Order: sequence, then structure tokens, then C-alpha cells
Amino acid sequence: MFLAFAAASFASGFAMRVADPIVLPVAQHLSVDAATAALLSPAYVLPYALGQLFLGPLGDRFGKQRCMQVCGVGLALSLALGAFAASFALLMASRIVAGVFAGGLIPLVLAAMGEKPDLVERQVMIGRMLFAIIGGQMAGSAMAGVACQAWGWRSPLILAAVVAAVGAMALLRMPPAPRVRPADGVARPSVFGLYGLVLRHPKAAWIYACALAEGLLFFCLFPFVGALLQSRSSADAAAAASQAGLVLGAFGLGGLVYALAVRRLIAALGVRRMCLLGSVVSAGCYAAMTASMPWEACAALMLLAGLGFYMIHNSLQTQVTELAAAARGSAVALFAFGFFAGQGIGPLVAGPLIQSVGFGLLLLAVAAGMVVLGQVVVRRIVRPGGVAAPVLGSAARH
Repeated sequence: MFLAFAAASFASGFAMRVADPIVLPVAQHLSVDAATAALLSPAYVLPYALGQLFLGPLGDRFGKQRCMQVCGVGLALSLALGAFAASFALLMASRIVAGVFAGGLIPLVLAAMGEKPDLVERQVMIGRMLFAIIGGQMAGSAMAGVACQAWGWRSPLILAAVVAAVGAMALLRMPPAPRVRPADGVARPSVFGLYGLVLRHPKAAWIYACALAEGLLFFCLFPFVGALLQSRSSADAAAAASQAGLVLGAFGLGGLVYALAVRRLIAALGVRRMCLLGSVVSAGCYAAMTASMPWEACAALMLLAGLGFYMIHNSLQTQVTELAAAARGSAVALFAFGFFAGQGIGPLVAGPLIQSVGFGLLLLAVAAGMVVLGQVVVRRIVRPGGVAAPVLGSAARH
């Protein structure tokens, strides 16, 4: 089961980042400008975020495994159609459809893993699943650039379709999951009823607010890293873009370090101290980048910031699986929606602030926000000892 889930999660992450390096070749061959071709990335991410709102409840109502299988097949087919699209409009449409189907994979994978009763073991499993998710995103960017240079811009999309097909086959080969039928006379909850079960929990508002905040704080500067590096060196735009890619890749590498060390970190620190340490380390890294330094030093700081981010993020992901046992798919989907919404809002806020106050003050403000985020997580969400608060009686009975 874990390997099948990992294959599906890897495919979803791979498809998310595969279009980034091929923007210029797509613009050249399909006769659009570069700014228009760059819309291929949000064309995948935004439907991915919005899709959470209905795919999570569908998984709760009709079975998480069945929903993941349909989404896996749909992702592979839509990516294959995009690889052979004859126009930019068709390519955009395929990315939109692919984003919707991809939105039904990782959140439902995390929700299915939330069925494991032991909370600490659940956090370890979810932490290790991050290795597949982050690895897919990193591989999508790296392999797309290599394949495009060797075989043309369509080859990365074909590769993404093949990866998605492997993930879909892994899901289809899983033995059928046992279906839990509602008792006689008990109606299945509606979509709004499922979200009602989730939001009824006293920690729900805090968890979703933190998901939005971490997406905004940690990722608001990502589109401007190239400009930050160029402002401190004599590098031209192309060199700054290359350096920015390596710096941002280091953030993902920090996530891989966390995925490998998650069990040891929890055993040594406990969840509360791990969240506090993660927030302080990340804040320190962002604050340190106010000083002028070579891009290699920025990459090292971003690696540590990525490690700190996943200390917090994985803890929140685990806690969200405890909100409502009968609506885990809806709970995780709403969490993913908030997290990706924060990533979308962050750059819109950071851009004008950089123009008005500069990078230094913005980095310090973000660092302060990270410290506050860590305090909120340990005081309002994670109980002493890292044990989640019990779920509500109605949810537990389901």
C-alpha cells in the first residue's frame, strides 16, 4: 500500500513542476509569448488547489481508494493528451484537467494513511511519504530540463505521462479496501455535512489558519529569489535565474533530510519541541539572508529553512487527520486548499512590499511571522507530549 501511494504521490509532484523548464520552448513552438507560456504552471496548481474542495468529500463518500484510482488514470490520460497537443489552448486545457485529477491523489493518500491508529507512527509514515512528494517535484524540474534539451519540449510531458501511468497502475493493482457501510437508517453526510464534521472540532480553525500562514510566509519570496540574488551581485538575468533554481532546490532538499530523519527527530525532541525548533531555525535562516552573501550561502540557509518548514508542516498534516475520523479526506483536502491558497497569496503581498520597504525589512517580517507561527502551533494545536486532542464524540463514533 505504501509503495502504491508513494508512486501516485511522486507522479503528482512530478507533473506539477515538469512545465517550469519548458516555458521558452513551448512559447517558441506554439507561437505565444513567454509570459503566456508561463501560465502553464498556475494552470496546474490552481485547479489542484480548488479540486481539493470536492475531491476530498468524494473520497469520504465513495471510498478513498476508488477515488485515487480514478484520479490516477485521469492524470495519466490528461498528461498524455497534453504531450501531443497541437495548439497552446489544448495544452493549457490538458494542464487544467491534469491539475484537477492530481488534486485527488496526495490529499487522499494522506487521509488514507490517517487511518493508522498510532499518532506517532502515523506522523512517521506521512513524513516518509514527503520523500516521494518532494522527490517528484525535484525530479520533475531536473529531468524536464534534460529531456527537453535532448529530445524536444514534448518529451518531458511524455515522461510525466509515463510516470503518472506507473502510479495509476500501482493504485489499480492494490487489493480492494473494505467498504464501511452506514448503518440502516443513517444517511450519508453531504459535502457540507462532511465539512461540518471537520470544522466542528475546536482545533480546526487554528490548523487551517496555520496552513494558510505557512504557505504565505515560507513561499512568498520564492518568485523573487532571482531578483534578490541579482541585486547583490553582478550576475546577469540568466545566471541569477540558474542560481535561484539551485537555491530553491535546496529548500526541497531540506524536506528530503526531514523525511529521512523524521523518526529520530520525533524520538529526540517530541513534536512540540520539534515545531518550536523548526520555526526558530527557519526564522533565523530568513533573517540571516538580510545580509549580503554569495548564492551558495543562501542555498545552505534555504536547506535549513526547508528542514524547519517540514518539521512544522508534517506536524500540522498529522494533526489534521485527527479532526474527524469519518471525514479525513475532507479534512486533509481543506488543509491542502488553505496551504496552496497561502502560496498563491504570498507573492501578491510580497511584491508590493519589496517595492516599498525592500528585501531586508520583508525578510525580517517573515522571520517574525515564523516565530509566531511556531508558538501558535504548540500552544493551540499540539498538546504536551505531541498527543493530539481527542476527536469529537460524533466524529469518533463514525
